Amino acid sequence: MPLEESLVTVVIPAYNAQRWIERALASATAQTYRNIEIVVVDDGSVDQTAAIVEQAASRDGRIRLLRQQNAGAPAARNLGIREARGTLISPLDADDLWHPEKLARQVAALEASTPKVGLVYCWAVEIDEDDRVIPPIRNGSTAAGNVMSELVAKAGIIDSASNPLMRRSYLDAVGGYDSNRTLGTDTAEDWKLYLSLAEICDFAVVKAHLVGYRRLTGSMSRKIAKMANGMELVARWIVEKWPNLPPEVIRQMNYHKNIYLAHLALTTNDFANALAYQVRSYKAQPSALFTIANLKFYLRLIARIVGLRRSSLPLRSSSIAFRDLQLTQ
Repeated sequence: MPLEESLVTVVIPAYNAQRWIERALASATAQTYRNIEIVVVDDGSVDQTAAIVEQAASRDGRIRLLRQQNAGAPAARNLGIREARGTLISPLDADDLWHPEKLARQVAALEASTPKVGLVYCWAVEIDEDDRVIPPIRNGSTAAGNVMSELVAKAGIIDSASNPLMRRSYLDAVGGYDSNRTLGTDTAEDWKLYLSLAEICDFAVVKAHLVGYRRLTGSMSRKIAKMANGMELVARWIVEKWPNLPPEVIRQMNYHKNIYLAHLALTTNDFANALAYQVRSYKAQPSALFTIANLKFYLRLIARIVGLRRSSLPLRSSSIAFRDLQLTQ
């Protein structure tokens, strides 16, 4: 069977997602690539998530519902992968959205690649609670082929867990996602998975914004602390697993890790942690202190401290619905 006719299994982990799951399902069922199945794994929800999925499944036979006791998104994704019928796997978080051409473009990119390519990623934009794009819209990474160094240095080259299309054979070879909640790595499990895959296969990229990554501020401060812990644990794992990585790559990793956390903290007006992570980034890469990006960070920090909101800042005045976003490529 040609790859372009292969069954793609969409795996959606869902925990208390009644507010968003219908939108996520709608974006999956609206894919122009039609040969798909959608496996939703209810991760011990106590709301109406399962009922909403069951109603959707009654209307569309491609949707299946699985249930498990609460074990976290990585474990839910792994269950979905084990139960998948497709040879290609694409995860979608229950609060994110896909452009209708997302899977079609990724499958085409995989079809045009060698069998060594095991993952195709694309670009993402942030969206708010009303599915509106949060500017600025930035082009993502263009790294392709052997991306190990880029993945170590810049964890965010694949900027959403709802992003990749992966060959199941490579996923099985690395054992899927790390779901070890005891170690705390389940908050950076996607980064660890991509690193494991990059060790055995090549990556390809579709240079278009095909994923809407929902940025929610509720209880984000606690999530940032958990994310920081998970990223630090994965960073230690990297150093132990690949002790011969160049020192510059390790410095870049520590820089970008802390820059990401600083900007995440800033979006929640957690100024103390935003500054703390920003300072840590300088320790890893002192030259960054004199960059335009650093100046912009402090301008945003000052603006938020004096009470300005996104709607009153430059480039924040207009809102675009994700469904109306014009593709880059």
